[in-house]
Amino acid sequence: MLKANNKYRGFQEILFTCLYDDMKEIYSIILNLKYFCNCNENRISASCQISSAELRGINAIERHKSITCSELAEKIRLSPSRISRITDNLAKKGYLSRQVKDHDRRTTFLYLTEKGEKMKDDINGKQKKFEQLLTAKLSTQEIELIKIGLKKLENILGNNIKRS
Repeated sequence: MLKANNKYRGFQEILFTCLYDDMKEIYSIILNLKYFCNCNENRISASCQISSAELRGINAIERHKSITCSELAEKIRLSPSRISRITDNLAKKGYLSRQVKDHDRRTTFLYLTEKGEKMKDDINGKQKKFEQLLTAKLSTQEIELIKIGLKKLENILGNNIKRS
């Protein structure tokens, strides 16, 4: 009986080591993907003469729809003060308009202007080229498997790690 337990314990140690190594590799892959996505985002934002944060802000606002500042902050995961600076810049550049509702003066709604919607179309075209580069050598099934795996990781991390 003792030998069986030792064999089992050794198997657990090997399994744990393999899982740990797998997770380190997954983490490294995620960091690399983040880097490549940031490079692409920086390239697009530079070509559009806006910051990466402004690009994310424009992307987060859907066409012909409004969003509040707090919804935008939550959607692109930035602080309310950072969102305030971003929306100020986008409004100054003519990409964004603000509207305060009469029934609740504390809530400001953000809308893309016509110029903002044109910018969003330009951004979407550039992002589509990047997406085509990513998907050119992947089958539909591979794309689905990647989405499922990444969504699982996102849910696990989202449920267990609080943003500080």
